[in-house]
Amino acid sequence: MFNFGNLAELMKQFQTIRENVDKAKEELKRENIVVEVGGGMVKVTANGMGEILDIEIDKSLLKEEEYQVLKELIVSAVNEAFERSKEVMTQKISEATGLPVNMSKFGGLF
Repeated sequence: MFNFGNLAELMKQFQTIRENVDKAKEELKRENIVVEVGGGMVKVTANGMGEILDIEIDKSLLKEEEYQVLKELIVSAVNEAFERSKEVMTQKISEATGLPVNMSKFGGLF
């Protein structure tokens, strides 16, 4: 026979976890991650959700002959910002759910 008391408790725990995840997501939106590449010639700012907020480019890279270097630096900076934001997101969601870092990626909670 199924114990509905345990189901009610489980649903209550899930609701608490869901609220914690929602709170963590709001915190992640306010978190700034700044990545500089090329000795600071390109700087990318992302939030903890992986959204790019700003890109700053040294004016010396805005010459036609520097196009390829600029392109590579932007791609590098954006990728690094994205990776760092994933790390921050994973940690925050892990804290919110109480799951180990490697388990928080599963379950569709965020």
